[in-house]
Amino acid sequence: MKTALDQLRALIGQIHPLPEVDREALASIWSPFSARRKEVLTLAGEREKYLYFVAEGVQRVYYFDEFGREATIVFTYAPSFGGVLDSLLLQEPSRYYFETLTRSEFLRAS
Repeated sequence: MKTALDQLRALIGQIHPLPEVDREALASIWSPFSARRKEVLTLAGEREKYLYFVAEGVQRVYYFDEFGREATIVFTYAPSFGGVLDSLLLQEPSRYYFETLTRSEFLRAS
């Protein structure tokens, strides 16, 4: 079974192959992280602190509308990136929640 870092390297290599020195630099910014099922990793109103690389599990990003109805806007699963990216990139409070639906294994970078 591939490690999370191997999965990340394979995904990035499919998009754009990197020289070994760049692959090592990229690897150095990621830390392993595990989460239980139904764990909210990012709350609405909080600033997203991490970019997640999903190595295992299923997650979702969702919000509540003005009537209190819940709506899921995206599911994430391996091998892909997750988190509330607009909040992370803009460094603004999130409008969304990021929640695990199953036990999940990640790499995360801040």
